[in-house]
Amino acid sequence: MYRRTDFLMCCALLPFCAASLFSQTAASDSRVATFRAETRLVVLDVVVTNGKGEPAPGLHREDFQVTEDGKPQNISVFEEHTGGAVTLAKLPPMPADVFTNYPLAKIPDSVNVLLLDWLNTQPQDQAYVRAQTIKYLKRITPGASLAVFTLGAQLHMVEGFTTDPAVLLAALDSKKAKPGSEPRRLLPTTVQAASERDVINLMRMNMAAPAAIEAVTQEMAGTGAFHTDERVKVTLRALQQLARFLSGIPGRKNVIWFSGSFPISIFPGAGVPRQYAGDLRQTADLLTPSRVAIYPISAEGLTGNFTYEAENSPTPQERVENLREESVKHAEAQLAMEELAKDTGGQTLYNTNGLSDAMAHAINSGSHYYGLAYSPTNQKMDGKYRAIQVKIPRGEYKLAYRRGYYADESKAQPGVDRSTPSDPLIRLMEFGLPDSTQIVYKVRVQPSNPQPTADAPHAGGNTELKSPFTRYFVEYAISVNDLALRLTSDGVRHGNVEAMLTAYDFDGKPLNFVVRTFGIELEPNGYAEAKTIGLQLHQEIDVPKGDFYLRTGIYDHGSARAGTLGIPLATSTPTHDPAK
Repeated sequence: MYRRTDFLMCCALLPFCAASLFSQTAASDSRVATFRAETRLVVLDVVVTNGKGEPAPGLHREDFQVTEDGKPQNISVFEEHTGGAVTLAKLPPMPADVFTNYPLAKIPDSVNVLLLDWLNTQPQDQAYVRAQTIKYLKRITPGASLAVFTLGAQLHMVEGFTTDPAVLLAALDSKKAKPGSEPRRLLPTTVQAASERDVINLMRMNMAAPAAIEAVTQEMAGTGAFHTDERVKVTLRALQQLARFLSGIPGRKNVIWFSGSFPISIFPGAGVPRQYAGDLRQTADLLTPSRVAIYPISAEGLTGNFTYEAENSPTPQERVENLREESVKHAEAQLAMEELAKDTGGQTLYNTNGLSDAMAHAINSGSHYYGLAYSPTNQKMDGKYRAIQVKIPRGEYKLAYRRGYYADESKAQPGVDRSTPSDPLIRLMEFGLPDSTQIVYKVRVQPSNPQPTADAPHAGGNTELKSPFTRYFVEYAISVNDLALRLTSDGVRHGNVEAMLTAYDFDGKPLNFVVRTFGIELEPNGYAEAKTIGLQLHQEIDVPKGDFYLRTGIYDHGSARAGTLGIPLATSTPTHDPAK
C-alpha cells in the first residue's frame, strides 16, 4: 500500500521551486482579457499567409492597417504568435494514484476543437471522417492541445482538451464518438432523395394529374424545409454552447468543423432568413468575444460528378434538372463554408480527399497569427454591426480575420451569470476544460479506508446522492512559490487558499462537489518544509459507483491565480488499508 510518507517523498521530487514560465504566461493572458473588457478594446487574431499558403512571420505593427466601418483605427496592442516547437518536460515516475498539473509543455497560443458533425453529414461520409481523423491523430507529435466534440441530436463532448493523441484515439474508438440514429431523420440520405424523385417520375409516367403531382411535390418540400429548419436550430444551439465552453480559455480557439453541409452563415450579408435573426445574433455575440475561428472542412472529400444518379432519371430533361439541382446544392454549401470561415477568421477547406492533411493545415495555420487590438473611434454601444477591414499594403499576403462584431454593451458577456455571486474557480472547473497551471500542485486520490457507515453524513454538496457510493480521500501538495502569502513581522506567512472538487460522469453530468477555503499560517520552519514538499491540504468527496471524472482546483485569494487538474477514475478501484 502507498503510505503518506511515500506521498511526501514523491512530492519532494516535483520541481516546485521552478517559477514556471508556463504559469507566468497564463497570468499574462488573464490580465490582457481583463484589460480588454474594461477599456472596450476590439481584439483581432489575424492569420497571414504568403503566396504558398505558408505562415508569414516577422511582420510588425506598422505593416498593418485596420479600419472599422471605413474609418482608420489605431492599433494599440500587437503581438506575434508563432506556435513554436513543442518541448515536452520529463517528470520522475509517480505512483498510480498520484497526479500532477505540472505543465509538460508550454501553454499554447491557441487550442483546437475537432467538431465531427453527424447531424449535417451523410452516413457514408461519417465513417470516412472518423477514419481520416484517426489517421491524423496517429501521426501527430504530442503537445498540440485538442478536444473532440460530436454534433448529433445535441452537442456532445467526446474528449476534453488533452495533449496526448493516444487519449483522443481511445475516445474516438468509444461508443460515444459514433453517430446515433436520431440525427439521420433530419438529414435525408441520398437514397431517400432518389426515392422521392422516383415517386414524382413514376407519377409523371402514369400520367397523374398535374394537381396531384404538385401536391406531392409541395408535401415533400414542406417536410424537407421542416427538417432543414430543425437542423439549423440544433446547429446554432451547438455553436452557442461551444462558444460558452471556450470563453474561459485564453487565446485563439480553432474549431475544425467536419460536415457534409453548413446550413447557414453567422453574420449579416448572406441573405439570412428572418426567422433565424435572433439565434444568429446570439451566436455571433458569443463567438466573437470568445475568439473562435471556424475552419469548415467538407466531409464529402472530392466533389464527384452526379452522372450515375442522373442516369437513373427516365428522360434527358430530368437528367439535366437533377444535375442542375445537385450542382446548385454543392455551390450553396461551398458559399456557406466560405462565408462562415471569412466571418470568424478561419479558412475554408473543401474538395480534398486528404482530410487528415486538411486538419494538419488548419491546426498549423491557426497557431501562427498576429494578435491586434484597438479602441474603436466610435465608442457608442448601439448594438449595430461594425464591419472590420485589415490590410497589409506592402507585399502580397492573404489575411484571415473576423470581419466584424455587434457593438453590444459588455453586460452580455458569454458564460457569466450575474444573478449569483461569482467564484473565480467555478468557471475553471467545467467538464473537459484544459488544466490550468498558474498554481502547480500534486494530488493523491484514493478510496477512504475505512469507508463511511450507511448513516454517516455525505461528503459533498449533493445531499441527495444515493447509495452505493465510494468516499475518496484527496490529498494536495501545492507549490508555495505560486501563492502570494503575506509576511508579517513575526516571520509568519498568511494567506487564503480555496480548494474545490467536482465529480462528473463521462458525459459531463455533475455528480457531486466539495469546496472549502483554507486559512494558511506558516511559521518559518513550516514554510521551509512546504517549499520542499508542498503545502499539504486534504478533502473528501462521495462519488457513485462506476467510472467518473474528478476535477480538482486550487485558487489563491492573494494572487488571484488558479490551478486545475482533471483525473479520470473508476470506483471499482479496490479499497486499500493505508496502515499496511
